[in-house]
Amino acid sequence: MSPEDETKQRIIQGAAQVFAQKGYDGATTRAIAEAASVNEVTLFRHFGNKKNIFMAVIERFSALPGLQTAMESQLTGDYRQDLTRLGTHFLATMLKRRQAILMSLCTAERLPEIREVVAQPPTQQQQILSSYLQQQIARGAVRDLPSPELAAKMFFGILFEFAISQPLIAGTPMAHIPPEEVVAQVVDIFVRGTAR
Repeated sequence: MSPEDETKQRIIQGAAQVFAQKGYDGATTRAIAEAASVNEVTLFRHFGNKKNIFMAVIERFSALPGLQTAMESQLTGDYRQDLTRLGTHFLATMLKRRQAILMSLCTAERLPEIREVVAQPPTQQQQILSSYLQQQIARGAVRDLPSPELAAKMFFGILFEFAISQPLIAGTPMAHIPPEEVVAQVVDIFVRGTAR
């Protein structure tokens, strides 16, 4: 990695910390520069403005690495097992990046140009699962769904809600349910409702 690339990565990392602590509106370029151990001039030279830094952070931290690979190389055709693999990967990523995802969703409402960047990962994962469901329908493993796209959105939506609501359920019995049990229950409900 070149020194220029290393500096960019340091700025993105520092900005992610500042945005997570202060939100988009509360974050200043001075605070981002301090967190990245660079001066503001360097920050502006690489990104131009705060909005561009924020978009770089969102692009870096909202992506779901490995999902495409999981679909192409790890799925076996066993419906329950494949959904479990997808659900486990998705929920682990959501729990790990919950704060960054919440921040990006809140900011996307006010900054339309960020919406497209924020929408890419969920759209991609829904397309992947929708394609998989269509393959399973063709094989006869899944009943003919009115909308595989909607089914995919619902599958990930349940897991997304669980991940995002963690602070709200803290201190309740629900907070102590292991992620693998959450995935197992969601997959069981989904398979019972869709398998032929």
